[in-house]
Amino acid sequence: MPVRFSLFFFAKDTGQYLKGVLRGFPQSTLVFVRQLPEPLTEGNFPTPPDPPADVWLLEYRQDLPALDRIIEEILQQPEHPAIFLYLAQADTQTLLKALRLGVQECFIGQIQTEEFSQAIQRLQRWRQRLKDGDTTKIAALLGCKGGVGVSFLAVNMAQSLAASISDPVLLMDLDLNNSDIDSLLDIKPRYTILDVIDKFDTIDPQYLKDVVHSRESGLDVLPGPPRLEDRELVRAPIVQDILHYIKAQYMYQWLILDLGDTLDEVTIKSLEVADLLVLILELTIPALRDAKKLLEILPILEIAPEKIRLVANCFNPAFCVSVQDGEKYLRRELSGTLRCDRQEAVQSLNEGVPLVELYPSHRLSQEINQITQKLFCQDRQNGNQTGRWARLKNLLQWRRAS
Repeated sequence: MPVRFSLFFFAKDTGQYLKGVLRGFPQSTLVFVRQLPEPLTEGNFPTPPDPPADVWLLEYRQDLPALDRIIEEILQQPEHPAIFLYLAQADTQTLLKALRLGVQECFIGQIQTEEFSQAIQRLQRWRQRLKDGDTTKIAALLGCKGGVGVSFLAVNMAQSLAASISDPVLLMDLDLNNSDIDSLLDIKPRYTILDVIDKFDTIDPQYLKDVVHSRESGLDVLPGPPRLEDRELVRAPIVQDILHYIKAQYMYQWLILDLGDTLDEVTIKSLEVADLLVLILELTIPALRDAKKLLEILPILEIAPEKIRLVANCFNPAFCVSVQDGEKYLRRELSGTLRCDRQEAVQSLNEGVPLVELYPSHRLSQEINQITQKLFCQDRQNGNQTGRWARLKNLLQWRRAS
């Protein structure tokens, strides 16, 4: 299928070079070519004629704020073209800046035919997934207070989801105060989120796939810091960049975050990226009070109410507040209620196997499966939009150039 290109460049030599690259790719059709004026302003940027191109191949200069604004404006349009950036050379900060703009690909220096072909293939897959409405979603599980079973539910919901859909699921441990996903799943990972942070400047999809722990059940896991003192290395800005990167790669249909029960900077930045926030609570007076306080704080943090779901864990009708009274107090409906069954839950924790996998026919497992389907399959269209972080780029070029 032909791919229509519009080409924009500053230097004539660069323009000739990029024309040669496109001519060497048999699937490309060059529909518009313009040399950009200097100085460049938003008012003198040339407008391609209709029909629009599929891709803009654009020579990028990082010292032009007007160019950044033009790119952002284009990518915010409903039917925008993909944007490929070309840079003669670039440092890490320039590449991260390009990522934040939301471009699809970055090429640095000499463009290899195979790399350009792979970029086009990624573009076509991306457009097909957009057409199908199939993009990576991020769901964050957050406890309204301590001890409500966030990690237990994160593990079991992630495993339940991985077993019910064809695309892979990634579970990431961001509970920095108590990173124990690896213990709950009885894995001894060689790599953790610290390895992703350390190599993020040169990360590519293959490296990411290499560092996650893949269970035989189909669930991928990225554990948190192995030591408590290492949590200081996990800072909010880099976590947000990692989430945007994973989301833009379309390697996973769902990314599940275990955020624990602490509303810190890492948690807040994660919630900004998430499409779905699942608040875990118990139907007890103290837990309901904490849940209400948290529900009052989230709008202040600009977390959209429509992407918030409530799940009550460890429900025992003999001791807990009724579901009706809990919903009346919170002024929100519960998406699900999980009954208390500590014996089997503790056994699954001790064996390091999710309950839904260890006892698939157990009542609690069935309840978890039902809530998982309701949250992640029926409500996939709810939540905030991905914004200009929704696309990705080819950083393989940076590693080759460095």
